Amino acid sequence: MAFPAFAVDFPSYYPDEGFSRTGRVDAVYPKESRVVIDDIPYQISKRAVVHSLASKSVSLLRIRPGAHVAFRIGSGRAIEEFWLLPNNYKPKR
Repeated sequence: MAFPAFAVDFPSYYPDEGFSRTGRVDAVYPKESRVVIDDIPYQISKRAVVHSLASKSVSLLRIRPGAHVAFRIGSGRAIEEFWLLPNNYKPKR
């Protein structure tokens, strides 16, 4: 029997309270430190960290078109943290 992704236990470095911002990556512009998620452009902080289900910190190259991500925007209005999500992730209601 398959369970929805939100029923799966995420690693301890994923927020317990879930995510306020999620979406699909449309485009990545590494030279401009910019990403487009669900048709909205965002700057990427030079200190951005990417988390995967298998590792607390992975390469920013894992953020690519089609990836399902959650993200946190810092005080500088740039994305400071990404979490890679399973393709079937559905947010808690």
